[in-house]
Amino acid sequence: MEKIKLSKKLFEIKRDSTRFFLLPIFFTILISLIYSQLVFISQGESFRSTFLFEGYSEVFIILNILTITIISTISLFIFFRILERDRELALRILISTFIIGGMLSFLLFGKHVFILLNLEFPFFLLVIAFVAYVGTYFAYLAFIDALSHKARNTIFLVCSGSLGSFIGILLPVSLIIGISLFLSVVDIILISRKSVEKIVGEDDYENMILKLAFSSNKWGIGIGDLTCFSMIVASSSMSYGVFVGALSLLLILVGSAISLIFLRKYGRIPGLPLSTMLGVLPSILVIISS
Repeated sequence: MEKIKLSKKLFEIKRDSTRFFLLPIFFTILISLIYSQLVFISQGESFRSTFLFEGYSEVFIILNILTITIISTISLFIFFRILERDRELALRILISTFIIGGMLSFLLFGKHVFILLNLEFPFFLLVIAFVAYVGTYFAYLAFIDALSHKARNTIFLVCSGSLGSFIGILLPVSLIIGISLFLSVVDIILISRKSVEKIVGEDDYENMILKLAFSSNKWGIGIGDLTCFSMIVASSSMSYGVFVGALSLLLILVGSAISLIFLRKYGRIPGLPLSTMLGVLPSILVIISS
């Protein structure tokens, strides 16, 4: 009898941990699916994959994307330099920057909601001021390491969905597929070679991962993974419709569930490859068939 009770208890623990692992992924990419459809509806027939640069030449668009890439690369280099000298400061800067980026992306989608509802522009300025204040406040709390665990998880979820959607809508679907697959390869290399652990040490690595993840005491889902998943779903939805986006969402969840099984067995695995490959599969099939 005790053995049966114990088995039932273990089953409940596994079921709860699976639910915890998949729910934040589901809600984050659901946000990206909703956001992308809001943008799609508000743009109507005038939509283009580079809608933010509507009316500008292709050279201007390329230069802007190139500038964003260069700034991101330089920022990443500076971050790793700071990480080598002061890991705690580097993490605080990264989290604060991520929160600000997520809030700015949230404002983008707020603009399209206002377009859909035909609301007056001055009222939107009040919303901008409020969101900017809230974003700055939480970024400050993150920088001084005063965010509660629950608040951190909630903000990570919203910001991952917003930021991933922004990138997924901004860039063409073919480029999103390429970026996603590239990040998956990088993830495999970093995990297999333990590159980050060699820089920060094994103990500090575990603490760092928990601070950069939607986490509990047992599981952690990196904000990079959540952002990448949101980016894929938003791009699929914008390019080929809500049904393709929903299929991409479903396949990412399937990939995450399979990844969880391997995680339990092997202890540490790259989280992106399987979910990413399944997530971009619907878009690839549409491209091939068209």
